[in-house]
Amino acid sequence: MNTLVPGMIKTLLIGILFTTFHAHAANNRILIKAVASEEYVKQRTLDGTKKIQTYNFFEGRFFPGNSKDSSLERFTFTDIITNMAPHLQKQGYYNSPTVGEGDLLIVVHYGATDYEESFFDLMGYTSMEDLGFSEDMDASALAEFQFNVQFMDSMNQANDQDRYGKARLLGMEEAYMRSTPRWEREALESQLTESRYFVILMAYDFPLLKQGETKLLWSTRYSIRAIGQSFEDAIKDMNLVAGDYFGLNLKGL
Repeated sequence: MNTLVPGMIKTLLIGILFTTFHAHAANNRILIKAVASEEYVKQRTLDGTKKIQTYNFFEGRFFPGNSKDSSLERFTFTDIITNMAPHLQKQGYYNSPTVGEGDLLIVVHYGATDYEESFFDLMGYTSMEDLGFSEDMDASALAEFQFNVQFMDSMNQANDQDRYGKARLLGMEEAYMRSTPRWEREALESQLTESRYFVILMAYDFPLLKQGETKLLWSTRYSIRAIGQSFEDAIKDMNLVAGDYFGLNLKGL
């Protein structure tokens, strides 16, 4: 009979606690993709008159997701931009006192991505036997098993396509780049299967836009897992962290 001495028990508990905390922290990371025109960044760096800029907000698309999350409805677009404004100021962006006037028009898209339900979860299966597999299958049972496998493959392919669309939406394309280390691709792909709260800021040259020319100066995409927190709490945390990168150009995710 194996016996755990007190020191071994303490070490084991520390290991379990560290693993649990590490897994939670990794899953709850705020992922940020900040992209800006090199010309725009250079101008703001060299020209002191461009360090302070004014903007107007514009509500973009709202993505409700498929989780029936009531907190998405309670925390409104006005709430989001009210919380966001002080963080924009950290980078020299101030809300214009006049509607329709300013250096930038900042379009804000927000919401949640869909969570991905596996074939086994959808059907309530827990084993290959639930798919109809057995060692002594007759022709009828084999046909049913093959149908279930084909349906599972089709669902997996649809999930893969949907996952790629979410990766582009969230700025997580690194999950599909061969240059990305395998462990990092797998970590990103696992986060794409869950529902994530997200915000996308797209800042356009406002004077040019009013003349009919669309010029995107910078964009910032940021997201966090939706499970275990409300949209309001998530937005406040995300704005706090992402505020350090508004208008900047980051290398990678």
